[in-house]
Amino acid sequence: MFELNFSDFLDPNHELLCAAELINWDELHEAMSSFYSTLGRRGKPIRLMAGIHILKHYYNCSDERAVQELHENAYWQSFCGFTCFQRGKILDATSLVKFRNRIGTEGMQRIEALFLEHWQSLGLVKTRRVSVDTTSQPKNIAYPTDADLLFNIREKIVRQVKKIRQSVGFRKPFRSFTRIGRKTLLKIKKLYRNKPCQQQRSIQELLSMTNRVTHQAMRLASSLYARGHKSSGRKLNQLVSVGRHIVNQTRKVLKGEKPEKRLYSLHESKVAVIKKGKAHKKCEFGSLVSLAMNDDGVILSHAEYQQNIADTKTAGTVINRMKSNTGLSPKILTADRGFDQSYQKQRQCCRRWGVKRLAIPKKGKNPHHDSRQGWFKQALKQRVKIEPVIGHLKTDHRMGRCRYKGPLGDTINVAWATAAWNIRKVTRLYAVKQAKAA
Repeated sequence: MFELNFSDFLDPNHELLCAAELINWDELHEAMSSFYSTLGRRGKPIRLMAGIHILKHYYNCSDERAVQELHENAYWQSFCGFTCFQRGKILDATSLVKFRNRIGTEGMQRIEALFLEHWQSLGLVKTRRVSVDTTSQPKNIAYPTDADLLFNIREKIVRQVKKIRQSVGFRKPFRSFTRIGRKTLLKIKKLYRNKPCQQQRSIQELLSMTNRVTHQAMRLASSLYARGHKSSGRKLNQLVSVGRHIVNQTRKVLKGEKPEKRLYSLHESKVAVIKKGKAHKKCEFGSLVSLAMNDDGVILSHAEYQQNIADTKTAGTVINRMKSNTGLSPKILTADRGFDQSYQKQRQCCRRWGVKRLAIPKKGKNPHHDSRQGWFKQALKQRVKIEPVIGHLKTDHRMGRCRYKGPLGDTINVAWATAAWNIRKVTRLYAVKQAKAA
């Protein structure tokens, strides 16, 4: 009764309050309620959880910082559905992790489709001309080197063996190579940085140490299974398999061979090498992201790949997802030279995707046969707009480095980043539309 409502003292023209009016929260609650159970403790409100994720990527902050800002900022609380200022503890940072794991990729697809459908009903989403491009999304891992991988997997196996000895009580001798392993890694990092021959010898020494430790741990795991300690043996056996994989791939690298299914990180096993031909970064370790954008800068669909595939194989996926999100297919599709194909394949793609025209410049000296047409030139001018949008997604909305775990985390990070960008863009488009109407 004595609380001050937000409507009494907050600025109604603030960008967050204007953005909240462009989201149909009731339909969002109905669409996401299937992920919640009617039994047990009641979960946090869907608008609160979806709103704080949007704000987190809107202002490029971590889970802890987003929760802290929610407790301090009245505009954040109003965006998340509160009518008056909340003085107590609203939620914990771990609730955001649980919500992301709860909804998964299916929930994010529902949220994106709901947003685009509502904005399309308001006349803010156009699908006449669409630009397609690909970019890389680096994972939050250190730069992978053979020496670091060998050292880290050996340390992990040794720590697991120490835990097993404390709980089970094994007394068998186990050499860990802890002290000499650190000295060898230090030589590789500092002393032999500009001495490739000596550096290769030290890597070979680390390889033999890791191989010795994995063989010892393998025998220990088999004895654990024989004594009935299956859970401890299973954990140790998983580390042993990773260690053997790293040892085998390092042996091939030292011989000058190219190993298949190379492992680049211990905690992110499905990280791929993405080579985009950039001068400043030759290789990026993460996932490949394909985006489809209209002329107004609204991201209509996206797709993520855990491998460095050709650009031509990504266009069909984003177009089909765009049709499922908006219900319409573009009349003109434009892209850069990386999407170039023969004229016959382009006509087949147009029939398959429901696109009337493709504005993709040809590789080589011979230009496209429609390169002098007005619609072709205008489409290429509009295609350039997607490049700065990708830059904003990376620098402003947390797509520059994915901190969520696994391939699921890659999809979720791109989905929330594009949702935050779309909300900012649609809010400005709606303001321009209202000003013209006035």
